[in-house]
Amino acid sequence: MTDQQQYDSLFKKASDWVTSTSPKTAGSNDPDYDHILSLLAPNATLRFGHIHFVSTAPHLQHDESPEDFVTRLKSMSSVFQTWSIDVTDVNVDTRKRSAVVRAVFHMQAKNDPEVIKNEILFWCQMDESGEKIVQSTEFVDPAALQALGPKLKAAKMATGE
Repeated sequence: MTDQQQYDSLFKKASDWVTSTSPKTAGSNDPDYDHILSLLAPNATLRFGHIHFVSTAPHLQHDESPEDFVTRLKSMSSVFQTWSIDVTDVNVDTRKRSAVVRAVFHMQAKNDPEVIKNEILFWCQMDESGEKIVQSTEFVDPAALQALGPKLKAAKMATGE
């Protein structure tokens, strides 16, 4: 594989990983969980950063397996009306088989017209083949989460979940 082919492959795989959580149907809240899992190595580790921010948010302080991630996404998606994802930048390091993806998540809680833009960075590391994500660290916008939190709580209460 040439350097350009490896770069293109890592770029695509990392971008696909980030956008894989998009709803299958635009305007809905139904991600394709099988597709998400197909992009991850079975032993992949998913986690959150920044160190200080995570230290203040107990629910973000543990690593997740692919199955843990899907379980969390299923729980979260039920209180969203919809969301969409725009990848705005990708930086690839072919020697380390890694990529950093910058994306804007346009998130709308159920029963709330406001769309919150959550800019998220994903630091993705791939396996030797460059085909599967083995580690992904998600750096979320704390201010966006602060704005979204009460809306999701209200949606959860309204749906009885």
